Order: sequence, then C-alpha cells, then structure tokens
Amino acid sequence: MEGKTFVLLIIFGTFAFAGISQWLKAKTDALKHAAKSGDDELKVHVRALEERVRVLERIVTDKKNRLKEEIDAL
Repeated sequence: MEGKTFVLLIIFGTFAFAGISQWLKAKTDALKHAAKSGDDELKVHVRALEERVRVLERIVTDKKNRLKEEIDAL
C-alpha cells in the first residue's frame, strides 16, 4: 500500500502544482492588464497637468511683460 500511496501523492502533487501555476499566470495577466489601463489614465492626467502648467506659465509671463511695459510707460 505504501508504494501506491506514494504514487498517488506524486500524481496529486503534480496536478496541484499545475493548477496553482495556471492560477498564478491568470492573476499575473490580470494585474498586467490593470497596470496598462492605469498607465493610460496616468497619461491623460499628466497631459491635463501639463496644460495647466502651460496656462500658469503664460499668466506669469504675461504679468511680467505688462509690469515692465507699465514701468517703461511712466
């Protein structure tokens, strides 16, 4: 009986390992997909922030030029 039990344990272990490997692969693929969609959201957010910075730079630059022109006009 010990020989048969040992063989059954090896077979069971092999199937368990294969099942766990497939489960981990599926989880990894799901995480990669989630990370990719998260990257797309971050890119959109960064673009929006870059546009806001451009607007702020324009405002700051325009105020300096206006102030210089007003001083020169005096």
